[in-house]
Amino acid sequence: MPQTHDPREANRRAARRIFDVWDGDDIDALDDVIAEDVVLHGPEEVLGTVHGRDAYKDNLRMIRAGFPDLFFEAQDVVAEGDMVMAHCTFGGTHEGELMGIEPTGASVEVSWLGSYRFDDGKVVEVTGLPDLFGAFRQLGVIEPPGGTSTTEAENKELVRRYPEEVISEGNLDLVDEIIADDYVEYNSAVPEPIHGPEGVKEYVSMLRTAVPDIECGVEDLIAEGDKVVRRDRATGTVEGEFMGIEPTGKEAVVEGHHIHRIEDGQIVETWAQNDMLGLMQQLGVVELPGE
Repeated sequence: MPQTHDPREANRRAARRIFDVWDGDDIDALDDVIAEDVVLHGPEEVLGTVHGRDAYKDNLRMIRAGFPDLFFEAQDVVAEGDMVMAHCTFGGTHEGELMGIEPTGASVEVSWLGSYRFDDGKVVEVTGLPDLFGAFRQLGVIEPPGGTSTTEAENKELVRRYPEEVISEGNLDLVDEIIADDYVEYNSAVPEPIHGPEGVKEYVSMLRTAVPDIECGVEDLIAEGDKVVRRDRATGTVEGEFMGIEPTGKEAVVEGHHIHRIEDGQIVETWAQNDMLGLMQQLGVVELPGE
């Protein structure tokens, strides 16, 4: 008994062949499944409607240029009559210019929903709707409505205020403004993480009690995205108990390196590495092996 030709399954296979091309296969393979006069409907704000198989290929080349490691995976493919509808996931690493956006190095993964209309075994019309809002958010080029964003310059100024105004000047009221409620700091100067504004106030109070004349000067600030790297140099005279060490009356200089993460205009996380060995040597409480 001869097999009955099922155009629905043939169209589904053709759609999957298109997905394979988007996932890295040779673009010219589209000639077998897409009509020369195909019409492509995309988001009006970035693509609109374009005509022709060459225009379809150019669109794919443009996206591959932006995401050289572009991947495209079908999640669901539904077919009926001359239509195939699909839910797919696509993305990659943004390493090339895309729609005027300079490379960010960010990784993107978003969904695409679209439909293909077939005529005589080839796609004659494509309607696609990618999650561009999600993609642009992941690239860091837009913020969601209602979100609070800060520039890298603002993040640097925020971080600068901590050593200069809180540590050096003792302005503990500022801590509630610049430190998030769920703040965590991993600091080599103390055995346990510092939590929240109250933990920061306790730490700074301990420092200023032990070293009343402490001055913490910023040497370098480097910002990228939501992170600020700070290098500082603290000086002062140890006149009170410090980390179990009795007052020495000695002056000391300590260098520290810090990474701060900023969210909604507050510091939410810090990794701090201070030269504690150098401090202990200056205070005369430890000696290096062999000395």
